[in-house]
Amino acid sequence: MTYFLDTSICVDILRTNGAQKSFELFESFNEQNTGYISVITVSELSAGSSLSTRPDAIIKTKQLLAYLQIIELTEAIAWEGGKHFATLSKKGKKIEFNDCLIAATAQSLGINEIVTRNCDHFSRIDGMTAIVPEELDF
Repeated sequence: MTYFLDTSICVDILRTNGAQKSFELFESFNEQNTGYISVITVSELSAGSSLSTRPDAIIKTKQLLAYLQIIELTEAIAWEGGKHFATLSKKGKKIEFNDCLIAATAQSLGINEIVTRNCDHFSRIDGMTAIVPEELDF
């Protein structure tokens, strides 16, 4: 299976008391199960680990990233993310611009389901399904 993860799932793993199902999802990554993230998530995690008071925060973040396939931002993804943001803004359902770019990155791979703790935001994007790890069968 292929899983596209939002930043919130990575944060689960980095927390000492993160959600157990998120840990199980990461443990399932192997030749059959692959986790993907956007390079935007790397940026968000970098900010968090750089702001952290934990001395090992950056190291732990880099170790976590080693389990994932990081998808770079392209011009096409940037355009699609911008369209998502504009569409949602016009409807009065605006979400963070980074979330629009993360969704567009998933869609660039043909993935229309994102694993997240922020289902409300991602489910606003046309063609996107948001799911929490507890709903996955892996």
